[in-house]
Amino acid sequence: MAFGDGDNDTDMLEFAHIGVAMGNASKKAIDAADYTTTDIDNDGIANALRHYHLL
Repeated sequence: MAFGDGDNDTDMLEFAHIGVAMGNASKKAIDAADYTTTDIDNDGIANALRHYHLL
């Protein structure tokens, strides 16, 4: 699982088994990700982990 929000994260998001774009991510990052969560200030990582039943 990889988390990203910028254009520079697109390769990582595509390569990871599960790519998660943060809520404030660029369009390219969102398009590359498997899932988009809330932004970091709104518990984005925790929400993604809950979504995938890891928390």
